[in-house]
Amino acid sequence: MAAVKSLPPSLTIWWVDESDQTSEGYEGTYGEGFADIDHPTAAEINAGLNISCALTTDITLGWTDRDTDDTRGLCDDSNVATPTAKNYEGQLNVFLDRDPNKLDPSIYNDVMRLFKKPLRSGFLVQRISKHPVRDPNAVDDDWVTVFKFLSGDPNVINDATAPLQLQPTMYAQGQSSDGLVQVGSTAS
Repeated sequence: MAAVKSLPPSLTIWWVDESDQTSEGYEGTYGEGFADIDHPTAAEINAGLNISCALTTDITLGWTDRDTDDTRGLCDDSNVATPTAKNYEGQLNVFLDRDPNKLDPSIYNDVMRLFKKPLRSGFLVQRISKHPVRDPNAVDDDWVTVFKFLSGDPNVINDATAPLQLQPTMYAQGQSSDGLVQVGSTAS
């Protein structure tokens, strides 16, 4: 079989709460985190909220350059860069519904309510190579990355040439999967 490139839309993004946060004044409960961030289950991911269709295409979610140590040893005849801590970042741009008080289901309003209050702790899960609408649920053998974040204050982005958007800042919380990991897999 010939290799075929994965073409957009082929990313799915979920928000999975770290734990039950309804008692802290947050609306809705979307999962309770992960028993093992390197071996997420489909049930843990699907307990979250699939936010893909509320996001613009200009999101940022992924690793950046690792911190490095450049201490040379006595026998090194060239510079060294030893990778140390992983770094990652996240920035979401969320479409806002024309009617933020609409009672009918609206993914835009669901995500606005999710991030309307800062300091919500949870995980952004990014799945590759599957359509976010045709395949909305995670299944065993999907490939994902998992990043822990604390949501920040929700900025409103007003651009006269684009729909109104919400941009919650995301603060990395020091936990991420070990690269791309397979859902339901117990072996690396």
